[in-house]
Amino acid sequence: MRLRLRRNPRTARQQGGFSLIEVLIALLVLALGLLGLAFMQVLNVRYTGSAEHRTMATNLAGEVLDMMRSNPRHVVVYQRLTEDSFAGVTEPAGGCSTVAEDAASALENIDRWRCDVVSQLPGGTGEVEIDGTQATGYTVTVTVSWTDDVGADDDDAQNAAGTGQRTSFQVTSLL
Repeated sequence: MRLRLRRNPRTARQQGGFSLIEVLIALLVLALGLLGLAFMQVLNVRYTGSAEHRTMATNLAGEVLDMMRSNPRHVVVYQRLTEDSFAGVTEPAGGCSTVAEDAASALENIDRWRCDVVSQLPGGTGEVEIDGTQATGYTVTVTVSWTDDVGADDDDAQNAAGTGQRTSFQVTSLL
């Protein structure tokens, strides 16, 4: 006994169009997935830049603390580092100078550190607060601040003006 399958020409034409719709929907889903992937890549680049700035701020704060540890008699000189003291500081054409090692050069170290903060961080500033005395020991708080655009919209007026969100890193140490 043989069974014969009959093909209905009308059904075949209807299913042919249905395959085209399936392909278009698959392309739409693929396009949305690729668009999402591109958006995630843009966010990744933005957050990587923010992480780099945080690392630089951490290193700069540690650097000024190390300069103070290496020159304990002149620790109080570093109180000159306030956010206001960064006004007008720019990186010279030759770059920031190296750390001077003698005791008389604490002011040079302060100038070089200001230059480093301004050159390495967008809108970078820093501040050093010192409590205590040389006899009792110093409690030093170093704050490094910069402009960070993570979380801000690209078309935001503040971002366009370069005033973005201020981010700070603060560390306290005993000397």
